[in-house]
This record gives sequence, C-alpha cells and structure tokens, in this order.
Amino acid sequence: MDKSKKIFYENVMPTKDNKTVDVQFKDNNDLVIEEKRNTEVNYAKKLNNFFFSIISCFFIFIIISLYKTYFDYNTQKGIDRKNTLVDRGRILDRNGEIIATNIKTKDLYLDTRKVLDNYELKIKLREIFPEKNNFFFDRVFSKKQYIRIKKHLTPKEINELRKIGDPAIQFHNSIKRIYLHHNLFSHLTGFKSANITSKVEKNLNSFLNGGNDLSLSVDLRVQSIVHKELSESLKRYDANSAVTIIINVHNGDILSLVSLPDFDPNHPENIKAFTENNLATEARYEMGSTLKIFNAALAFENNLDLENRKFKINDGYQITSEKLIEDKHIKKEQISFEEIFTKSSNVGSIQLIEEIGIKKQKVFLKKMGLKENLNLYGLNIVKNKLPDHWDHLASKFISYGYGTSISPISLVSAYSTLVNGGFKVDPRIVKNSEESRKKILKDETSTKVNNLLKKIVNSGTGKKAKVIGLEVGGKTGTSRKLENGKYSERKVITSFIGTFPINKPEYIAFVLFDEPRRNTQEFLENFGGNTAAPTFSRIVGKISPILNENNYLKNY
Repeated sequence: MDKSKKIFYENVMPTKDNKTVDVQFKDNNDLVIEEKRNTEVNYAKKLNNFFFSIISCFFIFIIISLYKTYFDYNTQKGIDRKNTLVDRGRILDRNGEIIATNIKTKDLYLDTRKVLDNYELKIKLREIFPEKNNFFFDRVFSKKQYIRIKKHLTPKEINELRKIGDPAIQFHNSIKRIYLHHNLFSHLTGFKSANITSKVEKNLNSFLNGGNDLSLSVDLRVQSIVHKELSESLKRYDANSAVTIIINVHNGDILSLVSLPDFDPNHPENIKAFTENNLATEARYEMGSTLKIFNAALAFENNLDLENRKFKINDGYQITSEKLIEDKHIKKEQISFEEIFTKSSNVGSIQLIEEIGIKKQKVFLKKMGLKENLNLYGLNIVKNKLPDHWDHLASKFISYGYGTSISPISLVSAYSTLVNGGFKVDPRIVKNSEESRKKILKDETSTKVNNLLKKIVNSGTGKKAKVIGLEVGGKTGTSRKLENGKYSERKVITSFIGTFPINKPEYIAFVLFDEPRRNTQEFLENFGGNTAAPTFSRIVGKISPILNENNYLKNY
C-alpha cells in the first residue's frame, strides 16, 4: 500500500471538537420488526379505506332515500314539488272574491354593532315610527345586538329607511295575512296570528296551511248590505249588540252572517273585550215570541182540531202563585187560533200547549234539533239550554219563548225546516261542504206555517217587515232580560225572523237586537215589531234582487 496516500477514516480519526459520527447498523432482528410494522400499517390503511367506503355508501344511500321520500310525498295526488312551499290558502266568498290572503312584506331589523351615528339614527327612527316611545329606542341602542324593530313595514316606511343609508338597517322578507274587507267577515274568518285563536282560520288551519283555497258560502255583496244596514240600526236603536243571519232554506248555505260589535282582524292587538264573540253561533238568548210558531206547527203536525177554536184571554193566566200572564196589548175578550200568532198572545200560547200536551212538545222540539248539538263545519256553536226539569210549568214558559235559551243559528235552522216543506237541513258556512237533508215534517204543516207567517206580516205584529214588491212572512219576538234572577221591565231582546218569497220560500233572514234603548216613534217601548222588523225590511229590500236575480218591482 502506497504510504504517500493518506486515508481518512472518519470513524477512527478524532474530530476537532472531539465528537464522532454515529454509524447505525441493523441486525436481522431489526429488519424483521420493521417489516412487521410496515405490514401492520398497510393493513390499517386498507381497513380504513374499507370502512370509509362503507360509511360513504351508507350516507349516499340515506341521502338518496330522503330525496326519494321527499319527492314522492310532494308528487302524491298530482302535487308538484315546486308547489310544496306554497303560501297559506286564501279564503274566498261563494263567487271567488278574496276575503283573506297572504302578501309578501319586509321586517325591519337593526344591527347596533354597525351603526354609523347612534344619535342621528335614533332621531330618524323616531320620526319614521312615532308610535314607538323614546324608551323603546333608548333600550335598543343601549347594547350591541341584532334586534327586530318592526314587522310588516309599509312601502312608505321602507323608502324612508332606505334613504337613511345606515348599514345597521337590515330588511328581512316576511309574510303577512291580510283581510281585504277589514271588519266585514271578522266573525267568520277570525284572524291568523302566531297562535291562531279563532273562527275559520283556527278550525280549518290544516286545510289552509296546505295551500288550499277555502270558499265560503257567504256572498260579499249581500254581506256588505247586511253589515251596513245592521250597523245603522244598531246606532238608531242604541242597542248593546246586534245579529243578522241570511240562509238558504233548502241547502243550509249561510249567505250572510253579521255580529256586532265586531273587529278588524288586520289589527288583533286592538280588539276590544267581548267584540270577538260571534253572537250568531256563540251566544244564547231567550227568543220570546219567535218560538210561538212552534205551537202552531205542533197543532198542524198532529192534526189537532184547534184552528177553529176560540181562546179567552181577557182574564190572563195565573202561571204561578205570584205570576199572572196578561196580554195588555190585545183589547179583546177572546181570540182565534190565528190571532194567537198575528197578535202574539202569551195567554193564548199557554192555552194551546195545554191542549197539545207536554209530551208532544218535547218530541217535536227534539225532532226540530233544539235539543241536540248543532254542527257547523268551520265554526263553533254553543249548546242550547233547555230546562233540566221539563215539567208542565216549564212547558208553559217555553210556549211563549221563555225558560229556554238557544243560539240564533239554531233558531234559523229550525225555522228553515218549518218553511222549506219539512226538510231538516244543517247550516253550512263552507261552500259545497257535505249537505244534510232529511224529511221530518208533513208538506201540509209547512204550507200552513207559511200562510200564518204571511198573515203576521200583512195584518199582525210584523207589519213593519213588509218589503215593497216582495211577499214576505215572519214572526216578531220580544223577551225581557234576566237581572238578578228577575225579568227586567226595561231591558229586552227584540227580534224578527222572516222568510221570502213567502209563496215559495227560498231564504230566511233573522235580525236581533240586545237591549235597544231608543226608538224614534215609541221611546223606550221597543219590540221586535218596531226594531228588528223594519231592519229586516230594509235589508231584504236590498238583497232580494241579488239573491233571486230579479227586480221584484217589475212584478209589483
């Protein structure tokens, strides 16, 4: 070996800093361990890939299944997927006029973290929303927050807010339920709020929420006339409240239902106490003399020979040891069967029911539906209150309209049977809903009742119900209100129920006033004949050409 060549062995020669370089050697055992470790790593990678594939497939399967379920559900019965997010259904009248619908609006939110100038923005917001007090905006700006200021902005408010140009002002899309005719249908529709509370909007909520339009049986034209005339009469007679119902006697369609006082469902926050009650369906009254006509129907239906009888009334009727019933308004010693109704005799009515009998009375009133719960799809109806102990004394009180309280809609339904040929029909507020029609009275009974109703208007207590150019019939009613367990001498319920055209009845109109206090002709002497009857006349005179598509003056 050439000694001139210097061979440098790093692992032998010391370095300048006296450190050496470590040289690692692997023996057979190390190689085995490393190979085993590599095998385990490869296995773990394969296992992870396998489970990842399974989990991915599982999630893909779930997503596909959910989509298929969603698509199938929305295509059932021809419902297209694009319609699954439709607005709440509209409420329409019988002719397709919109009563209630949804509109798109905007809500105002404020992000106080982005306000450019608190003082200036607060001043401008107070100018736009004067109904909100200073304390409200002081509280809003007192902390950093994202808060809603007002729902359902008007176009004018939106424009004013956009002019401000502050980045703190934010608009959110919203939906508002509106009632185009304000108070006109309030006791039918009720109102839609966060918690739906009343009437059709509540009772048919699921149907409307599905995007289905709901057609009511009412007629906008008729409802407008009835509401206007009843409102004027309410003021004219200074009454607490008033009710009118117009119904088709053959199929039960309610063409108009007005209960006063009412409310604007667009502003439920302003509803006053008791105004939300639908008095046509949710209140009961002792109906007074309107119930007397059931005595006549009882006699006709049972073929009792009473039509040619005379009834002595001048001595009155001692109904209890303390109560003497008198007909002070009738200046005759005795009256005929017909005059019991045309002159509205309480004494004659009691004598009639004594002849007819309590058992027949109970059976008849039950058959007429006064003892059962009347069903009106879409609205709630209060249960009638008949005597718990229906003895002979209770029977006599019922004969002239006391001792039992019933809802206006229940009375109208029963009268429909009396005048339509004897068919029992259930009232309907939803157009084309299920119709119920059952024959329960004889044709002759209905014919005789109509003749009697006609005479009551032509020559009896219902003279002020006459309508120029149209033959009508009906019955007046006046009942004293209970006060502290006694009947008041001054507070009364007055009513009139009539049918038209009387020769072939198609419709019934019912009018009621609670505590009328003033009458231009007979101060504090209010009866059904001088309050409800003339109101009936004004209403029917205006709506009959619409309902019958005729001008009755042509035939007058």
